[in-house]
Amino acid sequence: MCVEDLDLGDLSLTGGRRGRTKAASVMGSSGRYIRALPVRDQEREFDLAADATIRAALLRQGPNAKTGSLQVAAADLRKKAYRRPRQTLVVFVVDSSDSMGDDGTYARIKAAKGAVLAILGKAYQRRHRVGLVVFREETAAVVLQPTTSLSLAQRQLRTLPTGGATPFADGLMKAWRLVRTERLKDPHIRPLLVILSDGEANVPYDPQCRAADIEAELLAIAGRIGQDEIASLVIDTRPLSSPAPEMRRLAEALGGTYQHISTLKAGGMVRAVVSF
Repeated sequence: MCVEDLDLGDLSLTGGRRGRTKAASVMGSSGRYIRALPVRDQEREFDLAADATIRAALLRQGPNAKTGSLQVAAADLRKKAYRRPRQTLVVFVVDSSDSMGDDGTYARIKAAKGAVLAILGKAYQRRHRVGLVVFREETAAVVLQPTTSLSLAQRQLRTLPTGGATPFADGLMKAWRLVRTERLKDPHIRPLLVILSDGEANVPYDPQCRAADIEAELLAIAGRIGQDEIASLVIDTRPLSSPAPEMRRLAEALGGTYQHISTLKAGGMVRAVVSF
């Protein structure tokens, strides 16, 4: 079956089923100096904590230290430990295919844009980095690399092209690769996928995949993303009177949260993303 033969490239999985991480800050090589730590054997690159190093040397020598003389040994060396706020990456995965406007007014894509813009404004206040992946026609595209520029994100979203088929699986794959690229730069980054679609996938990731297996392929990819400790929020853009069961299944495969776009009217979706 085509699901088993997906070409995932270098997307090797790490970690277990994701869970929300509560830590708001992480230790690193930059940020606010909070304390001094002993220097490990063979460690060569560090910021010297001079005050702590001198204290360690004095304590080691004790009353035997010569007046006006201080000998610093390797065991006395102390380095600066820093703490900085943990960065959050929000990647929007937006369906802009024909099915998002099958009522002739493109009401769904307009609602999706409005939702993303509302979330963007709040995320910007928290200095979250934001990226945007759009899928339509035969492939998906990263139309906005992760940025903190609200104006750039808004401009890219407002000029979003629409129409064509729904390559949902490729949209997920492009978003996954984007997250993994950002993790190489910052292993401590907290990623969140915000997926907006009506769930009508009709273009497989694997060209050999049969039409009847497109949803199974999509859910298989989603399951692997969920195992990669990536949080997700799945937003159903179908009318509230006929929500998409495919989007609920997608959220379950991702290990994420399902919401209907109508909840944005109460600001619930915005709060859910911003408080992540």
